[in-house]
Amino acid sequence: MKTCFRTLSLATVLTAALVLLASPAYADGGLDEELEQYWATERDMDVLQYRMYQREGRISAGLFTGLLSSEPNFYYFPVGLRGGYHLSNYFGVEVGGAFMDAGFLTHDTELTEFLRERRLDAFDPAMDFTDRFLWRANAIALWSPFYGKLALLQRKLAHFDLNMGAGLGAVGVERPAPDRNSSSNTITPEVVFAAGAHFYVDRNIVIRLDGRGYLYRGAEVPTNAGSFVQQLNFPMEFLLGASYLF
Repeated sequence: MKTCFRTLSLATVLTAALVLLASPAYADGGLDEELEQYWATERDMDVLQYRMYQREGRISAGLFTGLLSSEPNFYYFPVGLRGGYHLSNYFGVEVGGAFMDAGFLTHDTELTEFLRERRLDAFDPAMDFTDRFLWRANAIALWSPFYGKLALLQRKLAHFDLNMGAGLGAVGVERPAPDRNSSSNTITPEVVFAAGAHFYVDRNIVIRLDGRGYLYRGAEVPTNAGSFVQQLNFPMEFLLGASYLF
């Protein structure tokens, strides 16, 4: 009885194997061809291949805030406005301005707090330090060479682009005199360097993460007197904002 059962099982396995080998889906590379056709179809889907959100000829306006913490004596939380025009999906121009001359936007670093505690009434940051930022305004050209998509939890595509740019601007500062006996507000030009990532919520709303670097001539102090290069400063800030595309 056992011999008959084993013979029957072996015949069943052999028959199944012959059927599989004879199937057109597995014979002569049929499975490979079907997989190639499947992935080729997926690659041709418009949502994966083309830009869903167009910016060419559109105007943008937005708000932003951020953190500027690369200065030794103060750190700032600038707030500002920006507006721009997109010449194409890849190139655009933008103007903006930020304000930071307020108690809740400008804060002492630990170094400044230490000096205040030690020197008490003899300490005046307007004359004992270098520049304190009050506001800034600039115009920059942006280039967005990279556009892509991310799958969020395999349920939603997040569209984004990466950009870089440069421009010119002006910054208002409270600056000590070279002799450190007085201080005054002054305006100085600066070169702006930009990089960022923009995430599209929908056709009109964009969430922005931006970095800015500002190259400008700072205050003259005894340690850098007569040297233009030593007077150059390059503070950096990181910004979070939102823009609306019209």
